[in-house]
Amino acid sequence: GIAAVEALAAGCPVIAYAEGGSRDIVVPGQNGLLFNAQTVDSLTDALRRFNPEQFDRSTVIASADRFSSLEFRHKIQQLINKALSSHSQGAKHA
Repeated sequence: GIAAVEALAAGCPVIAYAEGGSRDIVVPGQNGLLFNAQTVDSLTDALRRFNPEQFDRSTVIASADRFSSLEFRHKIQQLINKALSSHSQGAKHA
């Protein structure tokens, strides 16, 4: 997964197998292509359909932002704040 995110952050669209984390990372037509079977034919078809010029570089780069350390810290802080808020709400009602 990290290799795909690093490629996107560098502006490179990704071709990936449509299982696991790549389904969360690659948005077909926006930042890459997915292929559905782990076969030579399926991958060959994806490679033939792949046209790097069809992807907007800034969109590809932006698609990696949600996996950045800054975004991770922001989401963790939100979870902590929510947990603390829920805890203090519960303490007021006890």
